Amino acid sequence: MKKIFLLLSLVSFGMYQVQSQNLTIDDAILKGRTTLAPERLSQLMWKPDNKTMSYVGKQNGKEVLIYINTPNLTRDTVLKIEELYNSFYGIMPEETKFERFPFFSWLDNNTILYTYNNAVYSFEISSKKTALKVKASGNAENLDYEKTANRIAYTIGNELFVSDATSINTLLEYQKKGKKEGIVQSDLISSDYGDQIVNGKAVHRNEFGITKGTFWSPKGNKLAYYKMNETMVTNYGLMKFETKPSGLENIKYPMAGAKSHEVKLAIYDFNKKRSIEVETGEPAEQYLTNIAWSPNEEYLYIAVVNREQNEMKLNLYDGLSGKFIKTLFTETHPKYVEPEKPVLFVKNNEKQFIWISERDGYNNLYLYERGGKLLKQLTHLKQHISEVVSFDATGANLYFNAFSTDGMNKYLYSVEIKSGKVTQHTKIEGIHAALVSDDGFYIADNFSNLTTPRQIILNDNKGKIYGSILNSINPIANYPNTDISLGKIKSPDGVTDLNYRMIKPANFDENKKYPTIVYVYGGPHAQMVTNSWLGQAELWMLAFAQQGYVIFTLDNRGSGNRGLNFENVIHRQLGKSEMEDQLAGVKFLKQQKFIDSTRMGVYGWSFGGFMTTSLMTRTPDVFKVGVAGGAVIDWSMYEVMYTERYMDTPQENPEGYKENNLLNYTKNLKGRLLLIHGTNDNTVLWNHTLNYAKQCVDDGILIDYAIYPTHEHNVLGKDRVHLFKKINQYFNDFLKPLK
Repeated sequence: MKKIFLLLSLVSFGMYQVQSQNLTIDDAILKGRTTLAPERLSQLMWKPDNKTMSYVGKQNGKEVLIYINTPNLTRDTVLKIEELYNSFYGIMPEETKFERFPFFSWLDNNTILYTYNNAVYSFEISSKKTALKVKASGNAENLDYEKTANRIAYTIGNELFVSDATSINTLLEYQKKGKKEGIVQSDLISSDYGDQIVNGKAVHRNEFGITKGTFWSPKGNKLAYYKMNETMVTNYGLMKFETKPSGLENIKYPMAGAKSHEVKLAIYDFNKKRSIEVETGEPAEQYLTNIAWSPNEEYLYIAVVNREQNEMKLNLYDGLSGKFIKTLFTETHPKYVEPEKPVLFVKNNEKQFIWISERDGYNNLYLYERGGKLLKQLTHLKQHISEVVSFDATGANLYFNAFSTDGMNKYLYSVEIKSGKVTQHTKIEGIHAALVSDDGFYIADNFSNLTTPRQIILNDNKGKIYGSILNSINPIANYPNTDISLGKIKSPDGVTDLNYRMIKPANFDENKKYPTIVYVYGGPHAQMVTNSWLGQAELWMLAFAQQGYVIFTLDNRGSGNRGLNFENVIHRQLGKSEMEDQLAGVKFLKQQKFIDSTRMGVYGWSFGGFMTTSLMTRTPDVFKVGVAGGAVIDWSMYEVMYTERYMDTPQENPEGYKENNLLNYTKNLKGRLLLIHGTNDNTVLWNHTLNYAKQCVDDGILIDYAIYPTHEHNVLGKDRVHLFKKINQYFNDFLKPLK
């Protein structure tokens, strides 16, 4: 069948006044999130009165806390940074004073809470007084504060501790030789010293929406926490070359098809002063995800996923004994299931909870009775619901964010729990991140789109507009005109629309031929193109374009926020559909008369590094130059949870692993390929590109290679400037953009 590629809804605009000064790599990297980013209101949030917003601004070069009053949007400065740190420190040397507001939350309408140096403090706005609430050890990590009971959980090494107000004057220090001198034993919640049991930390390599390892009950009387046994997992040594002689730091890294760690869940009861293990049962290699307490603290809900990841059971456990009560419901899929949000109880109704599921192909909301009976499907959207925001005052309505069907825009909606009626509250095209007051009446609509750096507009839930809170100016208006357009082409299946972004060079001349750099990621959960400021482009792309490149990015099938079928088409064949779609993008580029098809390059990192190397070797006549950073080369060497979801195990899918193992294609390489890797990468192990380099040597294939010592999966900090100068130089050396 003839393949058809269509260009749809092309939006193009000239954004900048032409100037002589190009955007430098240094400025693009170092200022991209500061002075060259759209203006924002730092720590903008609603106060508990639901009528006032607060944010951190500046006056005379120093930070201040400012109130925005509704509905007239007048502003009052209520706290200066000097008042906060004078209350905190008293008379102290100047160099010890903090000059920026720490991140804080509102305890009540007059009191903020913040954490500083591993301690939690309260500050009263009216009296300008600070009080120490609770303190953790100075070397504590993974702090998790519970304000109702005023307790803080934290880890030191692999041990879990909790401090409360009685521990304030106790200095907690971890003694590495198996001793506990200096530690108050009442603060020690869980320890398996010497057994490589990790207590209170995130598990399953942060998949399934897992970001932490402790889970407070609603009133702070109980603490659920992970216990991860890694003794059976193979060690991987990270090189520590800073010392003489160099050595290795071993980490636990479970690879696809190999033995994985085993996780349990425990509960500490502060009233009974005891810890019990939750009876999650066998097999040991299962995933305990999306932990949630019932509002009365009596029950624990756990989404248990089998290692095959094709079945999820939402299980109910007794919060006092840890005993299994029953499975509320089961979800299965022939490819995979992936719960990422815990149960959410309806506000003011302990008998009902909300569950988010892709069971109908899109993330939708389902209403359940607390015992597991499905009451109804609340939403029936052909859209991806990305986040639940909040309930209104009574719990009658739930606010949530959802992407448009094509994934380009994100809007705020609400659903009425009783009727299932869905209301869209933000309607201007773009990416919205609205802040809703706790009573659900006011909506501070924070959004951007291709031509709007950032606007924040105050509305109410009926659609009435009260005025503008912020209207950011274009922060890069003084740099040369770099035209950005968004559009769509058809996937090779002839049905699916694929979104793209194109950045044309400064002083673009359609009669000239330009070299092109395709920036690619392409993996699950990621989206590179949205209708946000600059189309979600990073400033380094504009810096490259100002040198004479066309910069092109396409979100292929397998990427995020387009529904389950759009993503899981990649199952058991990571790389196949993604390459087909990227090549459809290349075909579209070649149809543009201003593209020089003999000078095309491709660049990507992580999954994008895998895609770059795939395209350079599996379709070797397409791209002249490639730069692959932190690339997965052999999926059998990547971690269990991610890889087995999308590829099954190497034992179950040997052909899929073989076909997408890039070590099998090194002999095909024709263009120039630069591999980049951080030596301490604990996500995509350094071995991937080392093995690839070795295979190229064995095959007599010349490649280029760059390493970033001590860096993990991403090259961050000042060294990121070096990274992008290296990438820029590489493309300049071998694509030679027009002057």
